[in-house]
Amino acid sequence: MDHPRPNLRYVAAGDLADDALKLKGLEVDGSDAEKLGRIDGFIIDVSNGRPYHVVVAAGGWFTHKHFLLPIGHAMLNGDGTKLIADLAKERVKRFPGFDPAKFEQLTEEDVKALDQSMSAACCPDEVLVVTSWEIGAHYRYPDWWKESYYPSAVGKGRG
Repeated sequence: MDHPRPNLRYVAAGDLADDALKLKGLEVDGSDAEKLGRIDGFIIDVSNGRPYHVVVAAGGWFTHKHFLLPIGHAMLNGDGTKLIADLAKERVKRFPGFDPAKFEQLTEEDVKALDQSMSAACCPDEVLVVTSWEIGAHYRYPDWWKESYYPSAVGKGRG
C-alpha cells in the first residue's frame, strides 16, 4: 500500500546534518518549564526538506512513548540547548502516541485520525481542516531550522 503522503518521512535526528546544533536527544520542554521528552526525529517532506513535526521521545525507564509535536509549536531557546513547546505538559499528555517505525504504513484514514486527535489535544479551540498537515500555524516554518539539516533538500527551498 502506498502511503497517503509519500513525501513525508520519519527521519531520525541522528541522520540529519546538524553540525552546528546537535538535535538528537535535545531536551524538549513545555511552556510551563516541565520536561516533555527529547528529540528523537522529525517528520519531513523529503522532496524539499521542510519539517512538519518534531518526534519527541517521552517517558523514562519503564514507560516510553513517542508523540508528534507540530513544528510550529516548537522554538529553540536562546542558547540553543533546548526546544521549547508553546504548550503546557498537561495538554501534551493528551497527545496520541506515535510509532516512528509504522509511519510509512499508515493509511489515509490513519493519518487523518492521528492528525485530528493531535489537533484536538493541541488546540481544541481552533477549527482545523483535514489537510492541516500541510497548512496553518501548526506547521509554520521554524526560524531555527536550517535547510542544510536535510542534505538532499539543500537548494530546493522551503516549499
